[in-house]
Amino acid sequence: MVTEYKDPFTLDGRLKKPRHVTERKVAAVQELLEAHLRGDRIKSAILQEALTTSDAIFSLAYIANLNFVPNYDEAPRNWSSIADVRTVDDFRPVTLYSINRSWTDGNGASNVLSSHGAAPVIPEGTAYPYAYIAGELSQGAGVTKKGLKTDWTLESRINDGLGAIADLPQQLLEVSLDTEEEEVWGALITQAGANTELDGGTTIEGEVVSANAPLSRKALIQAQYEISQRTINGRKIVVNGGYNLIVPLGRAPFANFILNQTFSTYNTNPSAGTLNRVYQINGNDPLAGIDVIESEWVTGTQWYLIPKKGATRRPVLERLQLRGYETPQLFVDNHQGSAVGGGAIAPFEGDFDADVITLKLRQFGGGILWDNGEAVVKSTGVGAA
Repeated sequence: MVTEYKDPFTLDGRLKKPRHVTERKVAAVQELLEAHLRGDRIKSAILQEALTTSDAIFSLAYIANLNFVPNYDEAPRNWSSIADVRTVDDFRPVTLYSINRSWTDGNGASNVLSSHGAAPVIPEGTAYPYAYIAGELSQGAGVTKKGLKTDWTLESRINDGLGAIADLPQQLLEVSLDTEEEEVWGALITQAGANTELDGGTTIEGEVVSANAPLSRKALIQAQYEISQRTINGRKIVVNGGYNLIVPLGRAPFANFILNQTFSTYNTNPSAGTLNRVYQINGNDPLAGIDVIESEWVTGTQWYLIPKKGATRRPVLERLQLRGYETPQLFVDNHQGSAVGGGAIAPFEGDFDADVITLKLRQFGGGILWDNGEAVVKSTGVGAA
């Protein structure tokens, strides 16, 4: 879906216009750039001349951002299928506020809310008890600043013409998207500790599921059961809306084959030569609400089961973004000095020290897995704790 902007020049305020840039200048440089990309050598020469003798480079950098931001917004993201977005105001560790049931009402009475989180009954003429909001701090999880600089020399610019202009924004866009993926998937992989591992147990059919069991229907049913028995702030986790099953790249066909099975077969007593039992599923499939997602961050025999976005009251996995800096930014270095006799030097002539032309990418973000991943089950798939 293509985003439409009321003010296409600033993208509705998403872009801050430098003082060197005007709509007329941007339109002129845009026309020269499009002609250059079509192979018009005359317009290409005019563009190169403008970049080295005027402030056209600032308009060119602005055009790069005009293309970068919509492409960034519309680019497909793998992480968005498993994580929500939370906007924060600063770089401090993120805090999730909620009513803390363990706090007293000020008169020594604890657990003001019921075991299921309900407000208490107030008898006629009696005072209302207090229940306080408590901030649950997630240490080590917050927004960080990320970015890089890339440059090429005056000589390479002359030899390459304007080839880098067409390629660099797309390359930096890919870096930005990969950074987002790392923020979310990195939070899931690194913050999910031993408490999230599949413990194993005995299913309703009497089959034994080992700890860190390989992917199977019975292991997935056991994983859902284990999540339902875990507690956060004294409350059991309730999942309404299904789960995402995360597997390594190339394992989705196998995972979907397991999910689409309609019966299971096993030999109850091989040594006695008894026949295999076949259990047909009648009614709802207990695994019907599971969607499969492949990720390069999950490898080997690993698999993760995580509630879908919005399937739990409390957030599970989120990507953090900084208010006012939700979009990555591209900058061009303009520390070129002045020519002898006066006159500004365009950025495409290179910097003062080494005739190097520099672009910078800056973005802010982070990832967080809440509650130590209590709502997540992971398995190494090796069948042992």
